[in-house]
Amino acid sequence: MAYRQPLIRRPGDLGDRRREIPPDPTEESLVSGLGALIFEPLGEERIVDGPLAVDGAIPDELVGVLVRNGPNPAELDADGGRWLAGDGMVHAIEIRGGVAVSYTNRWVRTRRLSKTFRTRRVKGPRQPIEGPANANVIWHAGRLLALHESGLPYRLGADLSTIAIEDFDSMLASPFTSHPKIDPQTGGLTAFGYDVFGPPNLRYHEVDADGVLVHSTEIEIPEVTMQHDFAVTAKKVVFFDLPVVLEDGGARGRPRFQWLPELGAQVGVMDRGSRGKTVRWLEIDPCWVSHVVNAFDSQDGVTVDVCCYESAFDAPGGRWSPHAGGVLKRWVISPDGSRVEVTQLDDRSIELPRVDPLLAGRPYRYGYCVATNPGPVFSPPRALIRYDLQSGTSKSYDPGDAMFPGEPIFVRSQEGDSDNEGWILTIVYDANRDLSDLVVLDASSFGPRPEAVVHLPNRVPFGLHGSWIEEASVS
Repeated sequence: MAYRQPLIRRPGDLGDRRREIPPDPTEESLVSGLGALIFEPLGEERIVDGPLAVDGAIPDELVGVLVRNGPNPAELDADGGRWLAGDGMVHAIEIRGGVAVSYTNRWVRTRRLSKTFRTRRVKGPRQPIEGPANANVIWHAGRLLALHESGLPYRLGADLSTIAIEDFDSMLASPFTSHPKIDPQTGGLTAFGYDVFGPPNLRYHEVDADGVLVHSTEIEIPEVTMQHDFAVTAKKVVFFDLPVVLEDGGARGRPRFQWLPELGAQVGVMDRGSRGKTVRWLEIDPCWVSHVVNAFDSQDGVTVDVCCYESAFDAPGGRWSPHAGGVLKRWVISPDGSRVEVTQLDDRSIELPRVDPLLAGRPYRYGYCVATNPGPVFSPPRALIRYDLQSGTSKSYDPGDAMFPGEPIFVRSQEGDSDNEGWILTIVYDANRDLSDLVVLDASSFGPRPEAVVHLPNRVPFGLHGSWIEEASVS
């Protein structure tokens, strides 16, 4: 394993600061606010040529790259104590022939970060709508895109270098969600954006399989509400206009959000490809949805499975302080669009849900997520959960003491016929070693022993979302 010289180090910093890990790490000792060790940013970019050390055996069918994005402030106090505002850093682990051949991490060179590092200004609009590009990273139409809901996407190269700001040939001039949906049958991409500088405050977009933005429409909503995710089926789109409302001003000019349940809550249903004026709005009890597990059409209407909170951003200053964690709920919107039936499917706190990408927007059986603790949303997950939504059962995977898993990404086996026939990939932080591992689980057994544990050359700060990219897609 060869570690090349760092591509760049954080300004005024020689990499990571000296970290003092408690002799007996516990969740309480690791999580003492947003400056906790588990979230502390890395101080340099690295390329490590493998092979990386592996316990167990990586399945030969896994040939591709796991990419994952997350906030990683380049300047230690630049986020103003708001972890989610940190600069985006993408991590990539390449796997081929049962071997983890390399690890790379790089900051996304936003315009602001290019000035910080005094590097080349990236191509794109003269005055782009810019966010930190730290929430997600996806592969679509031959493009690797780093996303954040407050700005335009950033296009990355295979080596994670930043190529350009992606505005789809000048067709996109408003923020773009960090949770677009790829249709497994058409290859098209559906997306939306809420605009803090609107009106209009909400827009819906469709991008075809070749990466051309072919449809956009404006949607009127009474307030600027934080809509982090949305639901898409084969036929419908569902928007969540829930009472987390933009506060004017905010710390250092950044938007802040406030919980205002007195404004009410509504979900909007629209046919895919339609105009915004056709959205049908239905009132629901005040709540907030962080992420959608999946959604699909049926004779009962539109079914949407969500990670739902009773409240959000209700602490002073618009900070996160929910009274309870997000739980799995099923919303069924009647065929005539007149009512929403809500059923709570579990009482455990969950986050970062994923499903088989081949069943996105279609009927499915299995959902995968992390188990969290009620309270601060960024308390580190202690286990993964696999829900069997057909039988109403679940299984858990606990990586061990002082070990914290991230988002579970499902990769179906080449011979797999079901959404549990494949593997779960998750990055686990091991506080005992102050390092991270890529853990590969058999999704069908979801047993206590991983198929493989790939030892990464450094810790990976707790982050957000990512993707598995088949080698054939990249080539």
